[in-house]
Amino acid sequence: MLAEVYGTFLLTFVGTAAIVSASDANVFSIGPTLGLGFIGLAFGVSLMVGMATVGAVSGAHFNSAVTISLFAAGRVRARRVPAYIVSQFAGATLAAAVLLAMVGEAVASSGGVDLGSTVPNLSLTMPDFSAVVAEIVGTMFLAMAYLGSTEEDSAPTGRATLAVGFALAASVWAVGSISGASLNPARSFGPAFVSLLFDKTPMEYYWIYLVAPILGALVAATLYRLTYRRSAR
Repeated sequence: MLAEVYGTFLLTFVGTAAIVSASDANVFSIGPTLGLGFIGLAFGVSLMVGMATVGAVSGAHFNSAVTISLFAAGRVRARRVPAYIVSQFAGATLAAAVLLAMVGEAVASSGGVDLGSTVPNLSLTMPDFSAVVAEIVGTMFLAMAYLGSTEEDSAPTGRATLAVGFALAASVWAVGSISGASLNPARSFGPAFVSLLFDKTPMEYYWIYLVAPILGALVAATLYRLTYRRSAR
């Protein structure tokens, strides 16, 4: 549980801090506004670091959708799932609280980023639907990368770390402008929950980032079972 708290904290803190730094408000005067390339790398690299650091302890899920996908694929026992999910939500919430304490409310909410919370792109014709599809597809890519690259007969651990990290970064690049590319119910919950102190909007859209990643995770688990033809262990 401690490993999952730490890893989810690392992933959420680094990624959301990058979003705050890259916001249009440019509050840190760091030069030109940074974009999805910077944010995707922040999330991907932090995931790689977390996997390399505590992966031997917990398997380095750091994502409730990944945990659910592993359970559905027969790779995690049911009795362990609640502990993983509680730990992930705790780590993400702690990360958002620390970020708020570090930058303050004025910076945290500048440019509408709300501590790096995920919300749909409201300029789209059907923003909620578009975000749901984006989160399902992105989570499927991420969860399948985790399932396949950590399969015992697949790539070595080092390559698995790279595969999962780059899968997250690529998914952020692909669908970040549509849904914010959370792909992780815990990562979205932390910033949205802490943002209730000054803005309720992110929590109003949280259902998207709870339901869609779980659906994407289940699709990945089904694809994994069909591809590897393995029974539950």
